[in-house]
Amino acid sequence: KRKGSIESPTIPSSIFALPLASALVFYCISKHATLSPRIPSKISFRERMSSKGGKVAAEPFTYGKNQKAVRLIVQDGKGKQSVAEIAYYGAHIMTFKDVESSGKETPFMWMSSKAVLDGTKAIRGGVPVIFPQFNAFGPMKSHGFARISVWSLVGITSDLPGLSITATFRLTPNELSKEMWGADKDFVYDYKVTLKANAVTSAGGSARSVLEIESTITNTGKVDFGFTCALHTYFPVSDITQATVSAVEPYAVKGLKYIDQLAEGKDRADKVVSQESPEIVFDREVDRIYLNIPKLLQVTDKKTGLRIIQETNFSDAIVWNPWIDKAKRMSQKDYGEMEYKEMVCVEVAEVGTKGNKVELKPSEVCKRTVSITSAL
Repeated sequence: KRKGSIESPTIPSSIFALPLASALVFYCISKHATLSPRIPSKISFRERMSSKGGKVAAEPFTYGKNQKAVRLIVQDGKGKQSVAEIAYYGAHIMTFKDVESSGKETPFMWMSSKAVLDGTKAIRGGVPVIFPQFNAFGPMKSHGFARISVWSLVGITSDLPGLSITATFRLTPNELSKEMWGADKDFVYDYKVTLKANAVTSAGGSARSVLEIESTITNTGKVDFGFTCALHTYFPVSDITQATVSAVEPYAVKGLKYIDQLAEGKDRADKVVSQESPEIVFDREVDRIYLNIPKLLQVTDKKTGLRIIQETNFSDAIVWNPWIDKAKRMSQKDYGEMEYKEMVCVEVAEVGTKGNKVELKPSEVCKRTVSITSAL
């Protein structure tokens, strides 16, 4: 079992709630500054720019049936924008895309046309946050309560010279978590989403848009607890039969062990096999938990040339596409029957072959990160 790194949790005493104004609000803040939690409900913000003409923005908005969300925007000096949209429900990243000055959009995340957006069901697409149980690997409802809980937005920070903006969401015990996990589990889950433009990455040099996610789970109680978790990310492809998942050189997926969730067997450990090819391809249903993954994975759309790269310190990753038959069954709920052709999930995770992958004693912290970039 994997221990979380032991750190002293930093929990601010105040909470900043964005005013639900309809106008676009631009935040141009000194480097690494945090917005004041005492900003009055009626305030006029000025649009400000860096010396090179770039700017950062946060825009509160609603979607579906009055569901709250925030839109993060980073714009470079040429008018090109990077955009991310995060719902309070599930701290769910719904959108990550580039928008050219002409209005042309390039999405880096996929959302189902049938996604339920009224707060009654987990959102199909984007990045569902899975905690404290992946799938049915435990006694509670599949995938746990984090993705179906309303989180709090506790802060917006920005770095204007660096053209980045960060939204931090927080989940603490609620009625749902107590019902599903027990009232004795006290935790703070901080989920930090940072949007950057023109950033330098170790995955591929420079990138127009970078989305960084920092997941920090702190045991603030008096009893130990264990969990499995995942960021269930959906990526877009133009044709699943021409898409692959692989590692970025010098890493490789060939030889990795994975749990084939479609294989027969009661226990995860009974379904472990080896990856035999340098790429994961899709010509049937795929549902695999790759173990001890390399830190750089990529989705390649061979039809368009688009590559989406994930750099992470999570130890596992789930690769999933429902294919034809399962898509038909899912189409009765929140998934289009033919949508399997246009998406693939590559979900960084802590799952392992048995039990709970992460165990935290009181005051211990589990911090994991993933950075998502694009390359043509």
